[in-house]
Amino acid sequence: MTPVEINSMIETLVDYEDSDITYTLANKYKLSYTKKLKSVQICDLEKYTVHYYGEIEKATLALFSILHNKYMDI
Repeated sequence: MTPVEINSMIETLVDYEDSDITYTLANKYKLSYTKKLKSVQICDLEKYTVHYYGEIEKATLALFSILHNKYMDI
């Protein structure tokens, strides 16, 4: 998955913030948007961790890094 595809998914979540949309990726990660916190959340279903990102660009970079096993401190 490319950064452009990830960014598009995240923008869709933000555009439809009043809806409950969740993407599940590789049966390992869940991507969603929380209107209350105004942030994108990435959940690791295996490690039971949740990361919140207030900026679309940072969420895009983080998810791309996670999916491609290139962990970065974002």
